[in-house]
Amino acid sequence: MQQVSGGAEAMDVRALLVGERIDLKGLARATPTSSDPVPLAIAGARAAFVLRWGAVVLVDAGTGTWQAALAQLGGRIVGPLPAPVEEAARVLIGGEDGVSQAGEISLASADPARLALVADALAKSAALAHQEATLAETLDGMDPVVARLKRFGRVGVTSRALLRAVGAALDARSRATARVSPEGKPDVLWDNPGLERLHVRLSEEFELRERAEELDRKLALIGETVQSLLSIIEARRTLGLEVAIALMIGIEVAATLYDVVAR
Repeated sequence: MQQVSGGAEAMDVRALLVGERIDLKGLARATPTSSDPVPLAIAGARAAFVLRWGAVVLVDAGTGTWQAALAQLGGRIVGPLPAPVEEAARVLIGGEDGVSQAGEISLASADPARLALVADALAKSAALAHQEATLAETLDGMDPVVARLKRFGRVGVTSRALLRAVGAALDARSRATARVSPEGKPDVLWDNPGLERLHVRLSEEFELRERAEELDRKLALIGETVQSLLSIIEARRTLGLEVAIALMIGIEVAATLYDVVAR
C-alpha cells in the first residue's frame, strides 16, 4: 500500500481470468466462507480472492506473489486459458465508498467485504473481456464470407466449416453465462446490505450490464448471419441436386432415343 495526498492510501487490485473453473476443495482459505468471491490465504498479498468460475484476484501483490499464487492453483484450474485475461484498478483507502467521475475507486476502509466487492467487479469485467474478444474473433472470421457473397454471389464455405467457426464462440458465451452472472449480486451483500450502493457504482463503472447485453446482441447477430448463410448453402445444394437429376434424366432420355433410332 502507498501513501497518497490527503492522507489516503492507495493499493493495486488485479484480477486474472485463468480458466473455465477452479477447484477449491481442500484449498487454504482466509475465512470459512464458501461463497464467491472466496477469500484465500496467500502469503505476500494484502488480500486474495478466487472465484469458482475461473478468476483470481490479488490485492497489493508483487510479481513473485502472483507467480506463487498461480503455481499453488495450477493443478486446480480446469480448462486453463492459453493467455490469462487481466483487469486491474487502483483503489484509494480512506475516503467515501464510491467511484469518482474520473473512474477512481475509493473505499472507506480495506475490510474484506469492500475488497470482495472490488474483486467481484474486476473478475466479472475480465470474464466479459474474454467473451468480447472471442465473439469479435468470430465476427471477424465471418467478414470474408459475407464479403465474398457480396462480391461474387457465392458463399465459398461449407456448412460444416461455418458452424465450426462460430461454435467455439457460442459455446464460450453460453457456458460463461451459466457460470458468470454480470448482473448478479455477490453473496457478501447479504451480510453487508449497507454496501449495496458501492456494488452498484462498481457495476456501473465497469459497465457490466451494458457489456453483457451487447454480447447477447452480437450473439443474436451471429445467429441470424449463420442462419442466412446456411440457407444459401442449402439452396445451393438443392440447386446442385436438381441439376444432377435433370442431367440424369437427360442422359436417360438420350440413351432411350439412341436405342430407338439404332433399331
